[in-house]
This record gives sequence, structure tokens and C-alpha cells, in this order.
Amino acid sequence: MAKQSKTKATESNPNWREAFIDFTLENNRPPASPYELSKFVQVSEELFYEVYGNLNALAEDIWNGFFEDTKNQIQADEQYQTFSVREKLLAFYYTWLENLRKYRSFVILVADGKKMWENKSQFDAFKKSFKEYAQELLNEALETGEAENRNFLNQAYPTLLWADTMYILRFWLKDSSKSFEQTDAAVEKVTNLFFDVIGKTFLDSLFDFAKFAFQNK
Repeated sequence: MAKQSKTKATESNPNWREAFIDFTLENNRPPASPYELSKFVQVSEELFYEVYGNLNALAEDIWNGFFEDTKNQIQADEQYQTFSVREKLLAFYYTWLENLRKYRSFVILVADGKKMWENKSQFDAFKKSFKEYAQELLNEALETGEAENRNFLNQAYPTLLWADTMYILRFWLKDSSKSFEQTDAAVEKVTNLFFDVIGKTFLDSLFDFAKFAFQNK
């Protein structure tokens, strides 16, 4: 997201995302209205409504922008295409958190603690986009054998991954370790646990053996 001028935005194309972030950081709170944000960047309020219906739609776009920027970044890397699905998910999480680090002070102001739950709708667009990406990864995992096909249970996996993502975000916001080393460890453990859950388990093997034994008794 390009840096927004605080003196005079381009009338035809104000950078609303950066304006929202700058306002929040400078005032220690998000803008209270489109009028207040428009005044901050010195453009008419009507320009805001050419792009967004309200401030929450803009907040959604910011979070979804963090996701889309990360997804585009990793998918542009040729090496990413050679990764296992587990490695692709790890690459996403590490790159996403690295990108969020540039905006950590902003994220703390809008998402830390109870604020995350008071305005959950700010994540709606991000959630939708992430679950679509998660479904793509899971489809690939089913093809490669990294995930076991459990029919209707497969539909729950994107939701489980979204919950993992929110856990990782909350962990990162509270992490005070050097270079967020604890968060890196949490990402690895959460991802490994997820693939242990969706992969072939002892119960799957037992069911397969029972089925084989029944068919060949």
C-alpha cells in the first residue's frame, strides 16, 4: 500500500487504506466517520462513498489487502509451486506475519484484546478470501494424500484453519520474544497439528483393516 500524503490527496484517487492507517496511528484510534477521515486527507467526503459504503467496509478491505498481498507474493515465487501443501501453508503464515510486522502498531490499535471481538466484522472479507484459499490447499492435499478424505468432515477443515489463523494472530499480538520467535514456533506447531488431524490416523488405519478383513473373511 503506497504512502498517503497527509497534506493533499489526489482528488481522483485518495489512498483510503493508508489514510485510515495513518489516522489511526496519529490519533491512537480509528476515525469516527468518513467525514473525519476525508478531512484528514483533505478531500471531499463524497469521494469516500465512490469506493466504500462505510468505514467498516474500508477496514475489511485493509485486512483483505494484507491477505491478498501475501497470497500474491508467495504464489509469484516459483519455489512455492514445488512445496508440499504443509509447506505452502507455512509459507503463507510466515510471510503474512512478516508483512503485518510493518503495521504492527496499527494492528494492535484495531485488533488487540477485546477490540478483535468488538469488531469481528472487520475480518469478514479476509475470512471469506482465506477460506477460499484454504479450500484450494485442502483440495490439493486430498490429491497428494496429505489429507484423508473424510467426506462431510472435509467441509469443516477451512473453518478449522480460519480458527488457527485467528489464534496465530492473537498469539503474535501478545508475543514479546525477540523477532517473534515464539510466534514462529506457534505457527509450526499449529500447522503440524492441523495436518496431523486431517492426515491418516490410527483410526483410519483400523477402519481400513477392519474393512479389508471383512471383505476377505
